Amino acid sequence: MNQNEMLLLKLGEVVLKGLNRRTFEDRLVTNVRRRMRDCGSFQVYVRQSTIYAEPQGEDCDMEAAWEAARQVFGVVSVARAVPCEKTLEAIAATAKEYLAGEFAAARTF
Repeated sequence: MNQNEMLLLKLGEVVLKGLNRRTFEDRLVTNVRRRMRDCGSFQVYVRQSTIYAEPQGEDCDMEAAWEAARQVFGVVSVARAVPCEKTLEAIAATAKEYLAGEFAAARTF
């Protein structure tokens, strides 16, 4: 596991809700925490219609957490991510480092 790796969970129709949207987001966060409880300690929070799940220790099972997050009703996609600076150079360097194994194993484009 990359030490900075986290999960990003994209929400479905919850983002279309009006004044009660926060209630639905809170319920989703609760459901994500419950599903991921057996995968280790994660900090789970919402920012800009995305639920972030950051591991809080080396004992977190990212594969199991990814699978668990995919099973939460209301979550339409789950992606692994690594934070970096918002510059083209930093994004390219982080992607190159993070995906080095996949790049090396790729046989075709």
